[in-house]
Amino acid sequence: MSRPRDGFGPVQLARWLGITERQLRRAQDRGLIPPPDRDDHRWSDHVAKTLPDQVEMIISKVEAQPEPEQSVDTEPAPRRSRDGFGPVQLARQLDIKDWQLRRAQDRGLIPAPDIDERRWSAAAIESIPGRDTILADVGDHPGIGSSKAAEYLSGRTGLQIERADVQALAERGALRPIGDYKGWSLYALDDLDALSLDLLVTVLADRQSWLQASLTSPEAADLLGWSVGRFEVTAERQGLTAGRFGRYARVDVERLR
Repeated sequence: MSRPRDGFGPVQLARWLGITERQLRRAQDRGLIPPPDRDDHRWSDHVAKTLPDQVEMIISKVEAQPEPEQSVDTEPAPRRSRDGFGPVQLARQLDIKDWQLRRAQDRGLIPAPDIDERRWSAAAIESIPGRDTILADVGDHPGIGSSKAAEYLSGRTGLQIERADVQALAERGALRPIGDYKGWSLYALDDLDALSLDLLVTVLADRQSWLQASLTSPEAADLLGWSVGRFEVTAERQGLTAGRFGRYARVDVERLR
C-alpha cells in the first residue's frame, strides 16, 4: 500500500515495513522505533521513511532478546472540562443535524470551539447565525461518498463505474464535492446526473489502460522481492513517483531490478 496521508497507525506501519505487529511493539519497547510523533498514536511519513533501512537490524534485535517487563505505573488521564457545548449538544441547540454542523463549520458559519478546542462557550454560540441561515447554505442532503456515487452512476448508465473513476472525475474538476464526512468527499446527486455518458466512458477507459500498465506498491514490492517499505523508500530515492491512484508504471519499477 502507499503511505497514508494522515500517517501510519501501528498495524499500517508494521505491514509497510514487512514485520509483524509483535515485532513492532518489541522494537518500540527497546527504543529501536521512535514513539509516534502525530497525535501520540501515529507515525508521520517523515519518521516512517527512516525505518526501512533498519528493518534487518530491528528484527535481529527483537528476536534475540526476551520481552521486557511492562511497567504498571501509569499517569492518570487528565480530566476534561465539561463546560460549554460539545458538537452533539450544539447541533441539538441549533436544531440541525451533525453533518450540517460540520459543514457549517467548514464554511465558516460556526466559529472554532473556544473551550479546550472541543467545546463552544455560551458567548461563542451567540455569534452563530440562525437555523434558517445555516440550512440555506449547507442544504438538507449530505450527499453521497465516492463508493455510493460509483454505484449510483453504474445504475444510471449501465457502465461498471468504480470509486476510482469518481475520484478521477473529481481530480479533473468535472465533479466537485459539496462537503465531506470524516475526510471523505461527498457529492450531490444533481452533479452526478449532469455527467455526460461520453465523459464517463473516457474515464473508465483511462482507468483500465492505466491499471494494465501499472503496479501498486505491494505488487511492485512483490515483483522485486522486497518489502513494501523498502520499495517505496528506494523508489523515492531514485526519483520514482506514484502516478494515478498511487500506482507506479511497470516499466519504471522494472528498472529498479
